[in-house]
Amino acid sequence: MNLRSMRLGPAFCILALAASLSGPALAETAEIRFFIPGASDEVSQKTLPVFIADFEAKNPDIKVKVEGVGWDEAFQKLSTDFIAGRAADVVYIGTRNVAEFSMMGAIQPIDGLVDAATLGRIPEPLRVAAQFGGKQMAAPMAFSTQALYYRTDLIPTPPKTWDELVATAKAVTEKNPGMYGYATSAAAHVTLVSQFLNFVYQNGGEAFDAAGETRINSPEAAQALQFYVDLFQKDKVVPNPLELNREQHPPLFAQGKIAMMVSGPWGKSIMGLDPDNKTAPYAVAPLPCGKECKGELVSDSLAISAKSEHPEAAGRFVAYLLQPEVHAKWDDQRGLVPLLAEEEQMDTFKTPFWQTFIAMKANGFSQPTPRAWQPFEKILVEAVQSAILGKVTPQEALDTAAEKIRKARIEPRA
Repeated sequence: MNLRSMRLGPAFCILALAASLSGPALAETAEIRFFIPGASDEVSQKTLPVFIADFEAKNPDIKVKVEGVGWDEAFQKLSTDFIAGRAADVVYIGTRNVAEFSMMGAIQPIDGLVDAATLGRIPEPLRVAAQFGGKQMAAPMAFSTQALYYRTDLIPTPPKTWDELVATAKAVTEKNPGMYGYATSAAAHVTLVSQFLNFVYQNGGEAFDAAGETRINSPEAAQALQFYVDLFQKDKVVPNPLELNREQHPPLFAQGKIAMMVSGPWGKSIMGLDPDNKTAPYAVAPLPCGKECKGELVSDSLAISAKSEHPEAAGRFVAYLLQPEVHAKWDDQRGLVPLLAEEEQMDTFKTPFWQTFIAMKANGFSQPTPRAWQPFEKILVEAVQSAILGKVTPQEALDTAAEKIRKARIEPRA
């Protein structure tokens, strides 16, 4: 993957104050375990040892051992480890799973373990999303918006509306044999939920209302699903979405098989191509608007196991990773939108590429927080797939999904 070098302004170098990264020495050296999905991938292998070495140098009484599995296995692995009482001290989880792990008694409040100043740097909406029962159960660590990647050599002006998206995709598909104008996904994967909900919210719909009741089968949501289905069945401007998840789109883009896709900043890292490359030159633009201009905001968080034998050391490690200068490197290397306000002022994030993703924050909607994510995801996957296969109408598919959500008692209000 292509990792860009950091260009941090001198005004922010002072933010790495050593005193804020270390606490009182522990009575004896503590070894904590840090679980992070994808620990063996290329980016993690190159960067995690650097972060760990820096933290241990500043905290000589703490040693950190990294462990993890693939992203698709992470939830099941963590659930099993929590139940067996063998979970790592610090765990990297989807913020969508905070409520579920809190109800399990698997994670403990981090208030008091991570200093208030550090937690206060996190934007309030994201911080609140990681709370449960009035307590701060986790600290948001990774945050991202999404944007439209488009081929600048084929598309002079990016589409700004759904109608323009279809028209542009059709034009590219017709003029470039072997290439589709756009791409969507419908394979069983967490990213299907994000892709589909973007359209739902852009059409004025929502997954749950303010009272926590499901609205996934509203007329607005059904219209959004119809549009999603039509891109494949009627307009024929996307490859078979049933065979793809969103993370498989960047390689197709780099290979010249699709001309537009929706992805976060990590799409650039997956492709390993800078925007001005000669193979597939591209730029990013705001997501095309439906009735509204919307895009999902997604975050992952750091939590501390309820059975950690070293909660203080775990809290210090979490606080270290959330220092502005440290976190800026984390975000840049992993292709994530700056989480902390201080990061946005750094030279690294002042490029047109990054500014597009930062601007999408203003029109963002928070990822839904059902009481249990996995069944919610499964229900939506089944609904979208059944509609794409033509087994039922979009309205029928979402009526069934809403009923399953209610019966499973996973609405936020349940």
